[in-house]
Amino acid sequence: MARLKPFCGMYQKILLLPRPDYASRFLLWKTLVTRCGGRVTEALDASSLAKITDGYTPGHMVQAIQQILTERRIQQLSKRPISAVEFVAPLARIDPIYKEEEEAFKTWYGKTPLGKKRAKAAAGDDEGDKKGKKGKKGGKKKKK
Repeated sequence: MARLKPFCGMYQKILLLPRPDYASRFLLWKTLVTRCGGRVTEALDASSLAKITDGYTPGHMVQAIQQILTERRIQQLSKRPISAVEFVAPLARIDPIYKEEEEAFKTWYGKTPLGKKRAKAAAGDDEGDKKGKKGKKGGKKKKK
């Protein structure tokens, strides 16, 4: 495992992107297939693809689509539409991001200065309101 301090000094910001949920994956499959030159038809069961790709990133999905939608396969679309089964083999060769791995990364991130700062800022919203109220009470008294 990397030493934390030198590693954190290298990066100014770290973005945590959550894994896409079922609805997002469903839309991603339709959008990405179209962008890569494919056509979404009833033969493409996007619902099944969205279910089996839990844990996969959008990048993994693009990788699988690019392996299937070659120039030759795109030319064959009018005769043979794309089906969900075609994507199973490329997806099987890609390791998904397991929940345990994601949790381990979140735990690691929480130990970094950026993670601590983010957690403090998130908790600071409630504390900031309390401090603001105390500051108002301790001010000058109004003259009657």
